[in-house]
Amino acid sequence: MYGFIPRYAMGIVALLASVLVASCDKERDPEIESQEPAQMRVGFRIALGGTQAVRTTPAGDYDDATGVDFENYIDVAHKNYRILFFDTENRYLTSFRQQDFIPLGDDPVRSKVYEVIGRIDGRLPRDFKVVVLANWPTYPEGLTAGKTTIEDICTAAGSRYAYVPPFVCSEETPIPMYGVRLCEAVEFTPQTVTYLGTVHLLRAMAKVQVVCPAAEWTLEKVRLKRYNRTGYCAPSGVYAEGDYVKGDHASDYVEEVHVEEGAVEEASIDFRKLSDGSFEIYLPEHRNADGKVRRADAAQIVVKFEERADKEYVVDFKYYGDPPAGSQAGDPFDVRRNCYYKFKLSNKGVAEPSVSVDVYPYDQWELRPGFGVGDEEAEETTERRRIIEA
Repeated sequence: MYGFIPRYAMGIVALLASVLVASCDKERDPEIESQEPAQMRVGFRIALGGTQAVRTTPAGDYDDATGVDFENYIDVAHKNYRILFFDTENRYLTSFRQQDFIPLGDDPVRSKVYEVIGRIDGRLPRDFKVVVLANWPTYPEGLTAGKTTIEDICTAAGSRYAYVPPFVCSEETPIPMYGVRLCEAVEFTPQTVTYLGTVHLLRAMAKVQVVCPAAEWTLEKVRLKRYNRTGYCAPSGVYAEGDYVKGDHASDYVEEVHVEEGAVEEASIDFRKLSDGSFEIYLPEHRNADGKVRRADAAQIVVKFEERADKEYVVDFKYYGDPPAGSQAGDPFDVRRNCYYKFKLSNKGVAEPSVSVDVYPYDQWELRPGFGVGDEEAEETTERRRIIEA
């Protein structure tokens, strides 16, 4: 679908070009300058990788999505993203016009960091929303100011992606992402770059992992029965960061799954075996529960062990123990976007394996535009801003 060209020299050339353009702008005739449409310059820091999480990371072997290639990846080389602006009533205002990407990081597939400078036509109101779409197969066209809404974009036919197993994160198949943030009391100043706040991105997929640490049991094969053939790139009804960033692992989820009717595929697909003996799979959202009742078309995990090749074990998406507040052991749960499910199988005597499951938010990405960083990063950002505006 898309290729990746990790050429950092291109970013340096872009930076030099922006400086030259800025120098040329200073030599323009003031009368000609005043006749051009009003444009405001906006800057973002995009952190493609490890986040400074707003919550406490749990102890143990929690996967923060920085240790796997392409889980933290936006196809910047092909401009596979959109940054849109909406009013506080979620109506479209204008789009971000990207001008420069200045690479700061040195890892092309795990932890890339960019300074992004761009323009918006005209002036925005003091209060507005920033919506970020990334890695979508197609993007909405024909947006109408004052009419097109965030919900229109999230539910449009083009906002869906096809899920073709076996899915592996790669430069050709990145995970679609979505994020939104309310910006308040923003003052735009002509001839300067206005930096905005932090936008957290939600992945459109979940990650499911099955492990068996017990020495007496060895996983031979893991497969999934039933999955959705399509997924939505963005969740419906999520118009504010507070709808999915709540500050702790127990509640940092989108509350409702967003799935297409009739998308369930009854066939089975295999998990991918990793070098450590565990198995994993990336999945679109899947509705497994109606309240506390398991649906007939719920997804199931089927496990086979080397020690019991004649038998398969079914693992449901349900709480096996230590359920969260409001749930009980045995309650089914949905497969939700941006969540990381880790099923642990262990031996119980010598006959049957026991199961436990940990559910974590799949650590949000952070698009960090400028401020709120540490002292060293702030100095670096200030210096970079000085160069760009020179």
